[in-house]
Amino acid sequence: MLAIATGSPWVLAFVRSWTPATERPEDLHTIRAQLRGLGAGLVILSDSGAWSFRPDDDVERFAVSDEKIDDEIDRTAARYGVAPEFDAIFVLDEDDTIRFRHLAEGPLPLAAALTAAGSAMASQSRYRGLTFTRREWGITSLVAGFALVLLGCKDKDKDKPPLAQPVIDPPSQPSAPEYDVVLNINGADRKLTIDARVSLLDALRERLDLTGTKKGCDHGQCGACTVHLDGRSVNSCLTLAIMAQGRKITTIEGLGSDDQLHPVQAAFVEHDGFQCGYCTPGQIMRAVSLLADARAKTDAEVREAMSGNICRCGAYPNIIAAVQAARKGA
Repeated sequence: MLAIATGSPWVLAFVRSWTPATERPEDLHTIRAQLRGLGAGLVILSDSGAWSFRPDDDVERFAVSDEKIDDEIDRTAARYGVAPEFDAIFVLDEDDTIRFRHLAEGPLPLAAALTAAGSAMASQSRYRGLTFTRREWGITSLVAGFALVLLGCKDKDKDKPPLAQPVIDPPSQPSAPEYDVVLNINGADRKLTIDARVSLLDALRERLDLTGTKKGCDHGQCGACTVHLDGRSVNSCLTLAIMAQGRKITTIEGLGSDDQLHPVQAAFVEHDGFQCGYCTPGQIMRAVSLLADARAKTDAEVREAMSGNICRCGAYPNIIAAVQAARKGA
């Protein structure tokens, strides 16, 4: 049951009467902040079962209380020396070494206990920072020795006049020629004067203030900058703006309106197909093109067709669900 916590620091809490409903929103905020500071996840064992909690995720119950789960919780409590009448909190390393423990006779305020754990761990880190290992002491002595030699050489030569340095003017660079272009974006012609090397992504964001299209990797590897050229999805970071003349350009701003979302946008909202939202415009633009081609129908086919769009938050199951809902609704 506790295998989810291996491989990284984690916090184990025995709070017998705990459920998510017992925590106030401000206390949940405190818990998230302390977990981020500790770089750890949280496992809560209570009368209602077992719960897991990571700084940027919702509280999730991964085991419902029954006779088997209760026995396992009791065995875990005995392993860490927690009596049934006590609540307790432990901070453990990746190898299950206890770094902090706190036992409370009676109900344990989880937010306050985590705050105390964070303060204690910070104090331990400061103390460890003042302790030199033999290897660190040797490296520090070596660096100090080199510094003394260099400073001695500098002091020895301090009375010598500095050598005159020739002043070299930097070579003049010819300015790149600029061209007048007209781009048809979301049904309207936009006039620009640009260098031929300006990408369509930079023209949209920097010149036309259409910032819905995102700059992620700027190397065509993440898909955050996806737009449509004549209805087909392209990476705008790899497309020169000057080459898009005479073609119909559609950005995320041109899909729907404040009063009427595009069906794919509505499906992403309905199925929570995003977390931080940075990749979402590119995901939606790619999905609209995918549905227009009517090539991908199964989840596996949709996943393959969308593989060029990266979601660093990992919201892929909800993205696939949103695309499938939009396809069936259409």
